Amino acid sequence: MGIRSSSTNTAVIGFNSLLDAWIGVVGEDRVATDAEVLTEFAANASGSDVIPIAVVRPESGHQVQRIVEIAARFKSPIYPISTGRNWGYGAATPVTRGCTVLDLSDLQSIRFIDDRLGLIELEPGVTQGMLYEFFESRGLPWMVPVHAGGPDCSILGNALERGYGLTPTTDHFSAMTSLEAVLADGSVYRSLFSEQGAEFIDAAHSWGICSYLDCLFSQGNFGVVTKATFAVQRRPQHTEAFFLRLKSDEHVGQLVEQLPEVLSSLPATVTGVNLMNDRRVLSMSRPYSTDLVPHGAIIPEEVIGKLTGSSGISKWTVAGVIHCRRGMVRSVRRELKRLLSRAIPGPLFLNRRRINFARRFARLAPMTGASYLQQLNSIDAFIDLAEGRPRRIALPLAYWRRGETPDQTIPLNPAKDGCGLIWYSTLVPMKRGLVHEYSRMVNHVCGQYGVEPLMTLTSLSSAHFDSTVPILYTRDDRNSMERAKGCYASLTSEGRKLGCIPYRIPTFAMKEFFAQSATQAIFEATLKNEVDPESIIPPGRYVPSQG
Repeated sequence: MGIRSSSTNTAVIGFNSLLDAWIGVVGEDRVATDAEVLTEFAANASGSDVIPIAVVRPESGHQVQRIVEIAARFKSPIYPISTGRNWGYGAATPVTRGCTVLDLSDLQSIRFIDDRLGLIELEPGVTQGMLYEFFESRGLPWMVPVHAGGPDCSILGNALERGYGLTPTTDHFSAMTSLEAVLADGSVYRSLFSEQGAEFIDAAHSWGICSYLDCLFSQGNFGVVTKATFAVQRRPQHTEAFFLRLKSDEHVGQLVEQLPEVLSSLPATVTGVNLMNDRRVLSMSRPYSTDLVPHGAIIPEEVIGKLTGSSGISKWTVAGVIHCRRGMVRSVRRELKRLLSRAIPGPLFLNRRRINFARRFARLAPMTGASYLQQLNSIDAFIDLAEGRPRRIALPLAYWRRGETPDQTIPLNPAKDGCGLIWYSTLVPMKRGLVHEYSRMVNHVCGQYGVEPLMTLTSLSSAHFDSTVPILYTRDDRNSMERAKGCYASLTSEGRKLGCIPYRIPTFAMKEFFAQSATQAIFEATLKNEVDPESIIPPGRYVPSQG
């Protein structure tokens, strides 16, 4: 008993010394260990029960360097976050126990390398809303690389997670041209171009010279990224959305066959084509019918038919974006119609002018109903995202299973609001037969676990989709949480059999996922062991520990 007590006392003394060292860098008010703060940072929607041992909030990149140096000296792992709004993937919760959260949300510097060419340097705490206000207040023509999580989400954090959106630069990591990171020993990683004083070339040319190492910091744990440069896109003269209503799986198959030619024929003009099944669209247009669904089940198919029929929702809805000059609009519409099969119902084109006209019509014809107006609002928000305006259109989904429709105009936080959400995000080949098999698999697996099969397929290229399936569950119900995690495991397993592999993984599933990936996992673990032998920078996050 005495030996155990001595060991415990030594650990406490060491931990207090660690905290004192960090306090010497950032101040006492920026180091927290009280239970209330730790519980707040442990809050997540994906069911992880890992709680950090402390939270440290630096104000500068130099402080980050000092913090990491101290962590390395005490061999105490840290878990860096940008804003912690990684909902459905783990939020701010560390992968493993015993970590200190390194909260970078107060690093909010925005600096143009070249405002004429759209090369801009951002720190981790810069959100979509901050950058949008920065551009708007200066009357600048640049688009924010947004996603549907809303204005409070970090741009850099989303890019490092390889998020995507509806602006012409769909892949946000590809918009990142250079970065700076603190390594596990406290040293700073910069590109060769940057170290030679060629700031402009470093920002303009992504690949540098010799091996391309910036990619190690994307979905990895090789360092703490403290700033990055992005090439933002100029706002086009004209943006509009187009919609297709597909009434059958046969129509979906025909579209999937034609979409590669559409995307390759109209590159950077037609972007971000989304295919959404009827349940996914229903989740955007009306509250969940909690009174119609038995516990542990999903909405019966016959009820779905009635609900979608009354709301004018087809079996699948396709939503795409057109970015072009005003003089090209009619020719782009004609070409899009030409490339699509006549067997598919023709596209409906909607822009701001047409949406405003539809709203005026709705006011004159009250019989159109609330669902019609809700659909117009959703389309308006969709175009906002396509133009680089931050909107929270994806966040209400996390509340849907609870029968709630939260106000999108105020900040939402599904993790702190008790929502249950796990994202299954996988890559699907743009092939007719595979898309059909994938859709059937998702419906079958979700139905088995009592999870509503809400499905979206988004074109990431002319060859493949990213598919996102939100697994919604009741977070304070242990059985519901276990079903949700079982659903995620089954979707991953069955998807793998089809050749559909996740591109992004919730923190609770990382260890098991990478246990099945031998060659790459061993190589990355070997690199990790060389640059971070004590696993100071988040152990277990994507890159597995060696041994």
